[in-house]
Amino acid sequence: MNIPIRHSEHIQTLAWGAPLGIAIISGVNDAALQQAMAPVTPPAGNSSKASETVLRHIRAFDKFFTENGFRSPLTQQFEMVRKKGLPGGSAPVRALLLAEISTGLLMGAQNADAIEGELVYDISGKSENFQGMRAMVTCRQGELVLRDDKGIIASLFQGPDQRTRLTKETQNIIFFVFAVPGIEVQEIQEGLETIRGIFQASCSQFSAQVISASNTVNTF
Repeated sequence: MNIPIRHSEHIQTLAWGAPLGIAIISGVNDAALQQAMAPVTPPAGNSSKASETVLRHIRAFDKFFTENGFRSPLTQQFEMVRKKGLPGGSAPVRALLLAEISTGLLMGAQNADAIEGELVYDISGKSENFQGMRAMVTCRQGELVLRDDKGIIASLFQGPDQRTRLTKETQNIIFFVFAVPGIEVQEIQEGLETIRGIFQASCSQFSAQVISASNTVNTF
């Protein structure tokens, strides 16, 4: 699959570059993914201590979300998995959570087949809205958002839309690895490699890249 993606002119003005990691995973076999994840013990569940890198990433997201009037989900997710392990549910959603708590990076996973046209990493205008997973979401002006030709598909602060949500029939997934100030491109690449490791035995094709506000593309 080839989904064109770029930074908008608005987001290119951000001093920290707003790098974004994208992984496109084709031909996902749900049963194979479930089997591959069965013996996996999340790093956060092995000990009350996690690597300083993971904790630093979580703190960076906490700080950025708080500065913008939101709460990062990573701290709560990390504590939940540390205490109870990965929850049940669909394999791709469990893989998303595993990748997040293994790296401390906020990620998103959506149905690649539901995306219409070009993807643009952008900044929201005043009172833009989209249908979220549970209710209509109204964006504040200046939120970091992803949009396709039909509208916003995800907000960094408020999550994904319903139109491109993962379903039981989803076989082609697009993963996003987000950054905030203090998260470097190399760390996003490591997050993408974590996703590759989870899916490599249960998909037909995997491709990944990192783009930045200068529209620099690193493909690997």
